[in-house]
Amino acid sequence: MIAIILSALALVAITVLIHVLSMALLVRWMAALGRNRVQHLNFWPLIWLFVRIVWALLFSHSTQISVWGWFYLWKGVMQDWEAALYFSGITYTTIGYGDLLLDPPWRIMATIEGLTGIVMCSLSAAFFFSVMVQLFLHRQMNNDSTDVQKHASWHRGD
Repeated sequence: MIAIILSALALVAITVLIHVLSMALLVRWMAALGRNRVQHLNFWPLIWLFVRIVWALLFSHSTQISVWGWFYLWKGVMQDWEAALYFSGITYTTIGYGDLLLDPPWRIMATIEGLTGIVMCSLSAAFFFSVMVQLFLHRQMNNDSTDVQKHASWHRGD
């Protein structure tokens, strides 16, 4: 049982590493886009930006799910890759249909993977929300400063 828990903790560390690296790459990619360029996106380009962010986050989560699935297959607790990936996916996302189960000594793995998935999905949601808030706040501040400049020039008679 201790070896199983230690394995699960190692998988948690790998999962966090993958997630943090993915988010760091997303931050770097967004910085490369340039703040001014992103702030001035119209509706559809902004939607396209959000779609690409979600795709990147889903790719990260899929990679993490695959790592857990690979572990289940490697240890022989799932009969094939499809079952291992499916079980990992429904466990990580906490759907948990119950149509596939691990043997009793391994069930703690599912609990730890589920908790890890909740935390990683929460981090993704927080990241996505943060990006949205920053973009909308910067757009609002730019609109407000433009309105102030227009108002000031109108009073001066420009």
